[in-house]
Amino acid sequence: MKEIIVTPDGWMCKLSDCPPGFFMYEGNLCFKTKYRNLDGNEQVYFDSGETFCVPNNPMVQPVNYETREIET
Repeated sequence: MKEIIVTPDGWMCKLSDCPPGFFMYEGNLCFKTKYRNLDGNEQVYFDSGETFCVPNNPMVQPVNYETREIET
């Protein structure tokens, strides 16, 4: 079995300033791509795969992750 460890990567920042990759928002693990849709909006998703539609450019916490094997 694998264990995933999520750790902060720098300071909290506005979503628009967050680099592509994983981030936390109100306890949810989310993902920002480096791509934009046809309207020019950034492609950002919740861990469920739903589009991240939160108004007003919220503060988010960029994170890193690592995996390791654990014995069951």
